[in-house]
Amino acid sequence: MNPWRLAVTPRWWGILGFTVAFAVACVGLGQWQFDRRAQAQAAIALLNANYDLPPVELTTILDGPAEFDVSEKWRRVRVTGEYLSADIIYVRTRSGPAGIGFEQLAPLQMAGGTVFVVNRGWVSANGDNSAPSETPEVPSGTVEVTARLIPSERTIVGRDAPVGQIATINLETIGGRINSAVYRGWYGRLATESPSTPAGAPWEKPVLDEGPHLSYALQWYVFALMGFVGYGWALRKEARGDISPEPKVRARRSDEEIEDAVMDTTRVR
Repeated sequence: MNPWRLAVTPRWWGILGFTVAFAVACVGLGQWQFDRRAQAQAAIALLNANYDLPPVELTTILDGPAEFDVSEKWRRVRVTGEYLSADIIYVRTRSGPAGIGFEQLAPLQMAGGTVFVVNRGWVSANGDNSAPSETPEVPSGTVEVTARLIPSERTIVGRDAPVGQIATINLETIGGRINSAVYRGWYGRLATESPSTPAGAPWEKPVLDEGPHLSYALQWYVFALMGFVGYGWALRKEARGDISPEPKVRARRSDEEIEDAVMDTTRVR
């Protein structure tokens, strides 16, 4: 049969529709991988653009505690104030140089009363990971801090923490705990402080990688193409008679044929 005549039969119209739907899904997944690659590249570009800029006053970048502009991530800012040593909070289950531990959050109260949260680094956990193995003391009195801007984190539904600890660095939650006006969009990863005291493990420049999104995207496009190749191959094989459109069904023997077979077996014996 001519493959073109076979292709316009209802059955092959259905197969073509399924093939097109499969290809559309593959293209959509490929585009999703391209989008993820673009996001990773943007994150790398932002890190490279901001990380080595000279520090500026916090109020130069942020007009108020509620302001948030994602393009300011990784910028170094200077903040002057006093640490609220009674309100130190530890973030649970954080990866660090020696495994899982905590990060020390120190609220720094500025002259106007607003608080900027400073992450003073990673500290190890005790034997059962229930608390930090050490609790570094913060400097007393007026402190000048240089820190890198990091966005507030989301809360995790159902995850709680003991008194003095928190599950994520959610600045709204922290503001409620210390009963002060807190910068809600950003906190700072400690770079320097003066005067200084021993803090947790210092922060290192992140190594960002765009990941395998490009290869995954190309694979999905190849899968879409393979769907049409498979469609054409099967259509041609059926048109040539190499494969049957209907499954072969073994014919059922009649009662007479079964009886004759039994008689033949009896005669042989």
